[in-house]
Amino acid sequence: MNIYGDNSLACLTKISGASSASTVSPLPHMFVVKDLVVDMDLVVDMTNFYSQYKSVEPWLKRKDQPPQQGKEIPQTKADRAKLDGMYECILCACCSTSCSSYWWNPEEYLGLTALLHANRRQILCYRFSRRQQHKII
Repeated sequence: MNIYGDNSLACLTKISGASSASTVSPLPHMFVVKDLVVDMDLVVDMTNFYSQYKSVEPWLKRKDQPPQQGKEIPQTKADRAKLDGMYECILCACCSTSCSSYWWNPEEYLGLTALLHANRRQILCYRFSRRQQHKII
């Protein structure tokens, strides 16, 4: 939802308790079904949103042999700690619906979600320091 002019998750955004009126509206550039409900399936660009997300291959990849069929390999606490702060995106499209660059040219601009996950992959896969990574990106 758009709360006080910012796209955010309604379940995480606090509404001020002051007596002033609160401003809540549906996400911009979305088809409004009723009141604050938007239909993300009717928006053609959501297909583009998910295909761009898939194009950066955001999933984790093993360097060694894949596990046997049906066998799970648990993640260590150290490996999970590397992901802290990088896996909180839930693909809600709040960032893309507010990004004028994405809506102006969605075929060429990947959007913030895809770029965030591409950056996460850079951080996890390469042995460069963060300062060196910023020079690359």
